Amino acid sequence: VNLRASAWGIPNAVIKNASEDYANLNGKTVFYAVNEDGFTLREATSDEALQHKNAVIEKTTVVMPAVDLNTTALLPLGEIKATDAVKYGAKTANLGEMMRAKMPMSIEGGFKTPSRIEDYAPLNIPDGFGIPFSYYVAHIKAHGIDTKIATILKDERFSKDAAWRKQSLADVREAIQNAPLDATVLKNIAEKWQTQLKGAGVFVRSSTNAEDLKGFNGAGLYDTVPNVRDEKALEAAIKQVWASCWNLRAVDERNHFGIPHAQVYPAVLVQTGINAAAAGVLLTTDIWGHQPRTYTINAKWGLGMRVVEGQKIAEQILFDLGNDGTRVISRSDETTMLVADPKGGVMEKTVAKGEPILTEKRAKTLSMLASRAAKIFKNTDVLDIEWVLETKDGKDTFWLVQARPYVQARPYVVNKKREK
Repeated sequence: VNLRASAWGIPNAVIKNASEDYANLNGKTVFYAVNEDGFTLREATSDEALQHKNAVIEKTTVVMPAVDLNTTALLPLGEIKATDAVKYGAKTANLGEMMRAKMPMSIEGGFKTPSRIEDYAPLNIPDGFGIPFSYYVAHIKAHGIDTKIATILKDERFSKDAAWRKQSLADVREAIQNAPLDATVLKNIAEKWQTQLKGAGVFVRSSTNAEDLKGFNGAGLYDTVPNVRDEKALEAAIKQVWASCWNLRAVDERNHFGIPHAQVYPAVLVQTGINAAAAGVLLTTDIWGHQPRTYTINAKWGLGMRVVEGQKIAEQILFDLGNDGTRVISRSDETTMLVADPKGGVMEKTVAKGEPILTEKRAKTLSMLASRAAKIFKNTDVLDIEWVLETKDGKDTFWLVQARPYVQARPYVVNKKREK
């Protein structure tokens, strides 16, 4: 929720009993401001209302990357580079780049002796492989779904009739999911899963060319299918991820940022699942602006889906790399967590409410890994990193499962043309 509000440039706060306490403002134009100490919510003055009416948000121009629709190789993550985003999407390409970067730093004649922990801290990336854009294109063409999509996008009702758009998108998703995957394609993917990943439970994840971009992160728009354990479920998961390119929320968000839908293609990342004890998001900045070397971390118990869904209050902390200091904003309010079901999918498990997720030691270890990742993407000002924590035999291991530019909306400005 914090990430989405930041990208949209809107105030964000939890206000208890708001519908009762502010019932007198219902239907009125209000002034609403939020900071870390509290909020202001009151009826707007006539000048404030006019200023808002004449204001427009300055949006970052989203540059759609080129796409390669001819590549058919099911490449392991360790062989995928950042430049391969044109084939496998930015999510997969960024993870591949981080996986490649975790090798020991070497110099001529031997290995460099690290002087700081971030020089040798391993970037643990769960193994996986990429299914390129071309497989999606072949699937929709083989079943005539590409024509259906083109017809819908050209229809004037797509932009003017919300109910028609919602139903049309549901029809597209259903068509993609109901159409059988080419038998040879499925056989090749299943064999890759068995040989490279040893048939382990996998997460089937989106990696479109319309996410993880500068100015558009696409967080929460597309589907992830967790803990897939058999070939039938794998086929269904791949098609669900493809179909999620046409989720209503994804289309509406792309509309807001002016991204042409006809230029959007989904690739798929098949990645070994980590049965996480905890998961979360780290931003390589202090979103409140306290300190330049402070990271903002959100954490939840169990698998990470509920972090990005915003279903419960997350544990939120600030970690200062300058003095190894931790500031707790909130602790998780969960009483259950999601874990991998041995039969496939996920199930709920009880957790002790109020128990800290990120100790100071864990926060430092995670922040050091994030600092290393930030050096890999040195042209990105702030990274938005998704992580999971595996605890096995009393040992903690942090895994990084996504890295993308952190998107903040530009401020509202007065539209001078309209003002005149």
